Amino acid sequence: MSKSVLANKIGYSLFEVAKENNSLEQVSYELNEVAKVINENSDFVTLMNNPNIEKIKKINLIDASFSGVNKYVVNVVKILAGNLQISLINFVLEQFTELFNRYSNSVVVKVESASPLTELQLENLKEKLKNELQLEKVELNNFVDESLLGGFKLTYNNKVVDASIKAKLSAIKAKISTI
Repeated sequence: MSKSVLANKIGYSLFEVAKENNSLEQVSYELNEVAKVINENSDFVTLMNNPNIEKIKKINLIDASFSGVNKYVVNVVKILAGNLQISLINFVLEQFTELFNRYSNSVVVKVESASPLTELQLENLKEKLKNELQLEKVELNNFVDESLLGGFKLTYNNKVVDASIKAKLSAIKAKISTI
């Protein structure tokens, strides 16, 4: 089973269980936090992916490390550790977040621009995306990438809309090289 298939199945299952138990928002928040902790601790990842450590020791460590965290999120960590795939937590988070956003009729959009966008520009972009995507809620996260030269690049739900000058110049360069 490929990594993405396993992560998608786990993310989907977590979403369904959280939905059935009316804990989608809590699970979403805590899964984000747990993924951050795991990503920031390479020793933990190495330990969880070590096949020489008994599963029961890993489970005890996970229980101790994440006491107070939603049991469904903790169970996901245990499943990943049991399969020596703890690093798939980001892919599980991505799948869960996509399902959660679709369910809640919202989306989080990464907006990359050559310089910081003003509040007015962000608000206009948010309204345009709400209308285009027919969503109730759009959250924008603006990041500066000076290499874009101008324009912007949007990333959401595994889609990229590149309206940057850099992308336009690259397209022109590609056309010229075929002549």
